[in-house]
Amino acid sequence: MRIVEASFLANATKRSGVFLLSDATPFEELYERTRGAERRILSDEQVAQLPDGTDLWNADEWRIRARSADRLVRALRGSDLGSRVLEVGCGNGWLSARLQREGHEVLGIDPFTAELEQAARVFPNGPAFARCDLLETGLPQEFFDIIVFAASFQYFPDAQKALARASSLLRPSGEIHVMDSVLYRSPVEKTGAEERSRKYYENLGVPEMHTHYHAHAMDDLKGAHRVRVLSAPSGMERTLLRFGKLASPFTHVLISAQ
Repeated sequence: MRIVEASFLANATKRSGVFLLSDATPFEELYERTRGAERRILSDEQVAQLPDGTDLWNADEWRIRARSADRLVRALRGSDLGSRVLEVGCGNGWLSARLQREGHEVLGIDPFTAELEQAARVFPNGPAFARCDLLETGLPQEFFDIIVFAASFQYFPDAQKALARASSLLRPSGEIHVMDSVLYRSPVEKTGAEERSRKYYENLGVPEMHTHYHAHAMDDLKGAHRVRVLSAPSGMERTLLRFGKLASPFTHVLISAQ
């Protein structure tokens, strides 16, 4: 069964190209203010070019994310899994669209309606997009082969709860990829990151956003099934800089359902 033919989508309300699986929440307005203050709300033309962010103010960050997307694509090419992919926190949909072009069948979910509508507009023949709360929406059990958290894991306060919920949606041989998020090495580093985050949002003018942004450590993934690190900060900053590449602060973790 194709994703769009599954009952949870086939029977859902659809507006502006987006399936509405959950209600809008006050978080949307706060998130939109935050994204605007960070200059992360892009035009349709800019989204269509991602992850090429050469002309954006955060071009270095997009170079890092382009490398991580390539790594994910390579990992999925080497897998014997099927092709149903759920991207959690898909935003404007660029990575979901990349995975769809690689031959996967993709559903991108996010709570932010405006970016989902942009994703559906920019990639009209691409993935399915849905406004959806991973923890609250009745997504089908054991339905997906691959679940991707790309730059979204930090929005979940309880890492183990998020992974347990994701695992319940996977087929027995499925995989979860957590990427483009920092996973700290110790509780001390995690506490320091939380304080930096609080000050960052205060300076940005949206202090209440701090309660929605959570630092996680590698130890927070304990209790998951098999965990394999595909990429982690390596301390090779100088070597990478010699080749014109910025070192990534992110960890890419693959978690097997069994």
